[in-house]
Amino acid sequence: MLHENPLMSDINVDHWRNLQDLLLDSAKEKRRIIVIHDDGEIQKFVHSQRVDIDRSVVNRITRPQEDARRIFEANPGKADFIVVLDRRSVDQYFGRVQGTWNSTDDLDEYVHRMFAMLDDYSDGIVTYPRSARSTLGLQWRLGASYEQVKAAVEGFISPRSTAVFGIFAGSDLWASLVLRFDENRRVDVIASVDTVALTAASDWRGKAREMVAWANSKFSPCSLGLFTTVEDARAFLAAPDKVSALRKIAGAGRLLAEPAPAGLTRLI
Repeated sequence: MLHENPLMSDINVDHWRNLQDLLLDSAKEKRRIIVIHDDGEIQKFVHSQRVDIDRSVVNRITRPQEDARRIFEANPGKADFIVVLDRRSVDQYFGRVQGTWNSTDDLDEYVHRMFAMLDDYSDGIVTYPRSARSTLGLQWRLGASYEQVKAAVEGFISPRSTAVFGIFAGSDLWASLVLRFDENRRVDVIASVDTVALTAASDWRGKAREMVAWANSKFSPCSLGLFTTVEDARAFLAAPDKVSALRKIAGAGRLLAEPAPAGLTRLI
């Protein structure tokens, strides 16, 4: 789905920052209590922001999951999550992750595999209140599984085509994302729309159509264009029922799907 060496082209810094805020959840930005141990003997017990914390509830790691819960509950309001790391397990995990790297793998497959492997270290790489797989690194705020995203690409994106996404704040383009897909539906180009090209239209729907025209002139023919507001984009991502969410946004007149495959048009 994501080429091993995609081209990043004409990235608009403001659009990219807004997309990250919308789509990604960073563990690094969260308050966390970090415990590092060697076979139970605690070597480090700190807060990421050096806030005073209660360390008295755990003197040695014996039951990592339970110990993480006790630390979390002993420090109410001070941390978004607890991470308890056994050094040996961490070394083993990264050794395995690096050993699975294949230069021909799709990047998304490698990253998906990297996170899935955390489940094999449920006592050595522990987070609370959610699992390490759902907490660490950069987490997608898509409200959909990896398999569901892949199925959507296969169902709604044509080979050798481009998808254009635009999110508007009023009539202003808040974020854009252009993805070019190769013959195997792998993303080989990631770009932002050149806002200089959006000159004729004053309303968001007109600008959306200009975005598609720009993408058609620069990349492969556009097979999917989706455009909505910032608020509706957030609501769609948070909704468990994506089809119902799309229908609601479309019914309110705040969704433009143009162009769109017949399968998507029937859904909304």
